[in-house]
Amino acid sequence: MRARLPIILLLALSLAGCGYHLQNREASLPGDVRYVHVGILHNRTYEPFLENAVTNALIDRLVRSPGVEVVAKPDMADAFLTGSILQYRNHALSYDGADHIAEYRSRMNVEVSLRHADNAQILWKGRATWTEDYVASDNKALEDDREQAAIEEIAVRLADEIFSRMADDF
Repeated sequence: MRARLPIILLLALSLAGCGYHLQNREASLPGDVRYVHVGILHNRTYEPFLENAVTNALIDRLVRSPGVEVVAKPDMADAFLTGSILQYRNHALSYDGADHIAEYRSRMNVEVSLRHADNAQILWKGRATWTEDYVASDNKALEDDREQAAIEEIAVRLADEIFSRMADDF
């Protein structure tokens, strides 16, 4: 047992510094922000309606967070959450034996900032990227539905990532 003690201590110390944290703790936004107004993100891509998916996902994520309230009117907010969709790319990921596309990969990159309502001071600013793969189909409508589902999943994952970074103040 004595020979295992240093190994156990080393393992415990390495886990303590690896960035894990409790998920159920009440997350707080920088600057003790409670009331947030979320602006529709700017879509700097050629893909339509991405701004709706990501903005809605951000609102949904904030609504689920204890200690944070989303407000509709900017004059009621402690801070404004704004940003841009910088890139969206959808490309072939793999091919089958007949050289037809078997899978696609969608990738989105966003930049978001949280600004204090009183003085426009940036409380947090960051970028996040997420990818999602989906199976190709000979049916164009089905393939479009799968791409839309991938976009929705990317939006949710980006919202989770952005909130996590803001709450942890990375």
